Amino acid sequence: MNRISTEVEQFFKEYERCANDGGSAEEALRQFAEVFMAADSAGGRVVSAADLPKAVALKRKLLEGAGSHRTRLASMEEWPLGDRYVLVETEWMMEFETGEEIALRSTFIVHRAEDGLKIVFYLAHQNLMAVLKERGILSA
Repeated sequence: MNRISTEVEQFFKEYERCANDGGSAEEALRQFAEVFMAADSAGGRVVSAADLPKAVALKRKLLEGAGSHRTRLASMEEWPLGDRYVLVETEWMMEFETGEEIALRSTFIVHRAEDGLKIVFYLAHQNLMAVLKERGILSA
């Protein structure tokens, strides 16, 4: 396992806090580049950070309705990509009121910008909706 820098560890702890409704939309926005790339099993797309608050609110509502009460950062590994970028592989545990947990993996490329770390690329390794349907958490 690669050593995690304090800077990256703190950044993702803050990301975790914001993901669990502990942060404002403005705090979450500050973690992303103004425009970033998002990818999943359906392909890649360019996303404006200005669109995030609405998307995050919809996702939170969906997950709360499905009984998810917390998403915990379970592990991460970091690889430098030159001086200004870092590739970070993460595993998240989505915890449900039933006690069930679902592991989800994500990969990020983070830029060391003048005003702090910024996510410039996000890859979801699994399709969240498909996983929730497979587990019977969401109806098909």
